Amino acid sequence: MPRWIIFFSSIFFFISSFITTIITTTNAYEIGTGIGDMTGPISEVTLFGYGDLFQTGQGLLQRIYARAYLVHDPSTHKRVVFVNTDTQSMGDIVKSRVVERLQALYGNDTYTVHNVMLSSTHTHSSMGGYLQYTLFEIAVKGWIEETTRPMIDGIVQAIVQAHERLETGTISLNSGELLDTNINRSPKAYLLNPPEERAQYQYDVDKTMTVLGFHTDHKDIGFASWFAVHGVSVNSTNRLINGDNKGYAAYSAEHQYNGQERLAGKGPFVAGFFQSNEGDVSPNTFGAYCSGTEIPCDGSFDTKCPGSSRCFGRGPGWEISDYESNRIIGQNQADMAIRLFKHASQVLDGPVDFRQKYWDITKEPITKIDGSKGKPCRAAIGYGFAAGTTDNPAIDGIYQNMTHGTFFWDTLKNIVKRPSKHQVECQAPKAVILDTGEMTLPYEWQPHILDVQLFRIGNFYIAAVPAEFTTMSGRRLRKAIKNKLIELGTGNDETTIVLSGPANGYASYVTTYEEYQMQRFEGGGTAYGPYTLTAYIQAFEDLATSIATGTSIDHTSETLPDLTGKAFNFVPGAWPDRPRVAKNFGDVIRDIKATQRDREIVTLYGKSGTTVSATFVAGNPRHDVKLEDTYLTVERKLPSGEWQVVRNDHDYDTRFRWRYTNRLLGQSEATVEWDIGRDIPAGIYRLGYFGHHKEFISRKIIPHYGYSSEFTVEGRLNEQDYYCCDSDENHSCYGTSSMFRYMHPFMGYHH
Repeated sequence: MPRWIIFFSSIFFFISSFITTIITTTNAYEIGTGIGDMTGPISEVTLFGYGDLFQTGQGLLQRIYARAYLVHDPSTHKRVVFVNTDTQSMGDIVKSRVVERLQALYGNDTYTVHNVMLSSTHTHSSMGGYLQYTLFEIAVKGWIEETTRPMIDGIVQAIVQAHERLETGTISLNSGELLDTNINRSPKAYLLNPPEERAQYQYDVDKTMTVLGFHTDHKDIGFASWFAVHGVSVNSTNRLINGDNKGYAAYSAEHQYNGQERLAGKGPFVAGFFQSNEGDVSPNTFGAYCSGTEIPCDGSFDTKCPGSSRCFGRGPGWEISDYESNRIIGQNQADMAIRLFKHASQVLDGPVDFRQKYWDITKEPITKIDGSKGKPCRAAIGYGFAAGTTDNPAIDGIYQNMTHGTFFWDTLKNIVKRPSKHQVECQAPKAVILDTGEMTLPYEWQPHILDVQLFRIGNFYIAAVPAEFTTMSGRRLRKAIKNKLIELGTGNDETTIVLSGPANGYASYVTTYEEYQMQRFEGGGTAYGPYTLTAYIQAFEDLATSIATGTSIDHTSETLPDLTGKAFNFVPGAWPDRPRVAKNFGDVIRDIKATQRDREIVTLYGKSGTTVSATFVAGNPRHDVKLEDTYLTVERKLPSGEWQVVRNDHDYDTRFRWRYTNRLLGQSEATVEWDIGRDIPAGIYRLGYFGHHKEFISRKIIPHYGYSSEFTVEGRLNEQDYYCCDSDENHSCYGTSSMFRYMHPFMGYHH
């Protein structure tokens, strides 16, 4: 081969390698994931979501977590961090305080309100008290620092962990159709949308799940998924804190990737299940029926239930329990997210950018359907909202699609605050039952300054919305953002937009103009009137324009008020504790008891028909929320005689229940429960309880603990050891199999 060919080939190879290196370096991301326990008080504080003042916590089904995803572009030094929390929504003041904490750690420029996004799963089974407006504080008896402090701690920990784990990696993108997991709970309202618009979509809810995968050179570190389904699988009779179906999905997926050897909530792989446009979307996929009957219903007067029967949706496990429905819907999401994560072929590439502003929705100029000019209304709640949903009916005698009031409730409404003539006309056809936007005592009842935010990671965009968008309103917003990006030359047909929320605050619901006319629950909760969606679309088009053109929008941002200095808190303080007579804290009251189920349930460790439990002398769990710790353990005895913790209070097959036995004397008890799956290794086990009590005189908070007696579980045998009972002097062992499950009192152990 001639030397000149060799020479030019070498030059070409060198230049190609150099260009490839430059491109790779330019487009490489630094990524990190993190998780933080944010579980607040699990007792006596009202759960937020169903609006039931008497639905106070009495224990724990699963802990609630913050899961953080950090993306940094080294070429521009821009970064975004988006966090998913197992909460009903997100407090705007919580975000402000999180940013303050981060700036104390990393300076004022690394993390700001502009590049930090806090989203929520919209579970209705976690503690409230983190929203600063009167309407939401009344629902949980106030602004509760006991809730907000651990909430902020957990979010900050998740972000700090992601920051400290930052390393070069890639982000994959995939999406797919997930069926049998969500339905539209207001299908008649959906049908009011234009036929030509509905014809563009196969379903009346979004069935698409979108997954971002986070990969470093040597391992997978997590994924973030978006799928629309309400966090109401666990109903309003529940008293145990949990993250509902998305909380379970995260638990299941992390269990699969982190392995059985790691305790729940403790592994390096982080699986986030973000919420999307779930406003009219229910996990109760079997439909709604009048309770105690097989009569279908939809919560309207037209399908009024007979007698005292009420209209409730049924989840896929309704014949067993709402916990089983929760598991099924959560597992569906986990399985699909894992499948999409494993088979993703598209890799994100391109700049990281962000825009955010505090936006006064009531000042946004809009064009009405008749061509006239106007602005969104001041906030107000309609009768349809007061009726509740098929997921949880609210006030008896009020029904969805009511566009007129009743004498009784109108009289009460007018005593509290009679809506102005302008408000009545602006909100029409909504029949206002609570004129929140014109009420100022003791302070604002609902927000009008909202946090709106748009993130860019290459050709992928996250629109953070502070409200619950219905299916079609979410579709319209996504489409508007994409069209604006394409118009300005930044987007194309491959551009992906996801809605994430409720995020950065909470401003109730957003329907389309057409859906609003029916005034079902979602329309009654669309606080700023029939043109709420129009205003949101314009605000996000402004954000998209700012990103596409590289211009600032800071000059259009309002100042977020902080009303917490005026806030009330009617939750009584935690009393001092006293043990029972002749008992100490942590002593067993009722030792190991086995209960057989009529129908088996499914756990991550096989089917279970047996639950074991033990009850202990306890203190109020409010004394210590035990962040990154546990109220309970299931422990297995090792051949050395030491005890290995195999379960904690985040495992779905355990439950921690607490109750006062004598409130006046401050006496309470805690019960630890464990569903024994068929695949649990045979062995000797015990249940552990860990709590704190407040001394009556000194008021000191003192830890205590207790253990049940040992018991034997017979089942699957490991090859390297065996467990048996001393039935005779020869120490014979029982033959066991995964199909023959039972337990009996421990008598001995030999290896």
